[in-house]
Amino acid sequence: MALFVKIVECGSLSAAGRLLGLPKATISRQLALMEQRMGAPLLRRSTRALSLTDTGRRYFERVRPIVRDAELAQVEALAEHATPTGTLKIAAPVAYGQHVLAPKLFAFQQRYPAVRLDLHLSDDLVNVIAGGFDLVIRLGQLDDSELLSRRLAPVDMKLVASPDYLERAGTPKTAADLVNHRGILTRTDLDHWTIDHQSIRVLWHISTGNMLVTHDAVCAGLGIAMVPGFLADSRIADGSLVRILPKSRLDQLEATALQARSVTPSVAVRALLKHLA
Repeated sequence: MALFVKIVECGSLSAAGRLLGLPKATISRQLALMEQRMGAPLLRRSTRALSLTDTGRRYFERVRPIVRDAELAQVEALAEHATPTGTLKIAAPVAYGQHVLAPKLFAFQQRYPAVRLDLHLSDDLVNVIAGGFDLVIRLGQLDDSELLSRRLAPVDMKLVASPDYLERAGTPKTAADLVNHRGILTRTDLDHWTIDHQSIRVLWHISTGNMLVTHDAVCAGLGIAMVPGFLADSRIADGSLVRILPKSRLDQLEATALQARSVTPSVAVRALLKHLA
């Protein structure tokens, strides 16, 4: 049952064999015996690809959760007595990685020195499976339902500007006033801000591609930006940034950890997820 699930998840007999450390011939023989016992083909095989038959699809949908639960039960049993070891490859957005994730990873490695951490900070949408990542942290909306997700924490967003910009342009009193101000974006597709359940179109003049640069741009007096509290709070406290519409409700981001479904999380991954949550 587990072998069949791995073949489907990996997309080929060869890939499943590499994952399980078995020759392709062994994988093929076991699959043939399984289909013989089932009395029906489960997969259509060609030189280029595999596809599920109707019987195979129904069987896969039923047994995949069973296999997953069995693997997790085994990992949980081992984790009670095992020490986390090995290398964890982790990806995260740059600003979140530097200001929120990195301090937590430092504390994690102090607690589990046998774990090596391979950290990749990028604002690109990295591919969890193709990149071989154990965990990928993303902020905001998730689109890939083929990944396992675990919510870590909300990210508090704040609308801010520099005192000199507000002195030149005036301070917005309502969300509607923002249409008369220069906006700073991190991505051009984020040109609508939701404030008090209203969607406000931003008249932007610079899109930075990076939240740290957005923060620097607003500190330089180029306009108004929506930035996370972990970047803005210290600047608000020392007066170098001013919070705009502090009583208004802004959409918050969620930090989520993503994993490949086809890979059973190791003891180290489980320990890290517990630490981050």
